[in-house]
Amino acid sequence: MRGGNAYADKYGATTNHIFAFESDGGVFNPKGFAFSGSPELYAQYTAIARLLAPINATQMSVGGGGADISPLIKYDVPQMNIEVDGTKYFWYHHTDGDTIDKLSRDEFNRCVAAIAVMMYIAADLP
Repeated sequence: MRGGNAYADKYGATTNHIFAFESDGGVFNPKGFAFSGSPELYAQYTAIARLLAPINATQMSVGGGGADISPLIKYDVPQMNIEVDGTKYFWYHHTDGDTIDKLSRDEFNRCVAAIAVMMYIAADLP
């Protein structure tokens, strides 16, 4: 939390943040996203998530954030994180075996696609 807190303390009140995103749950099968912000934005992101039906990543829930971005919530910065199937997260997490060869190329690509679609459209929202 030190980095997220330090960033928010230094830049939170002085920078025009419009959105914060975090991906820190691994690159396993994407399920959707979690969001913290206004109900209006939540509705818009829920509609965007429907575009991800072909990869089954349409779930939206309230309460997005993460250690790196959650300190910005006190500055009313909308926040989102990707939700993935976390059943394998601690198999190798922070061990010498935590190497890219343990990842599924298909799951990795679906995470990249889900994030890319969501961020591409989010970047053009007013």
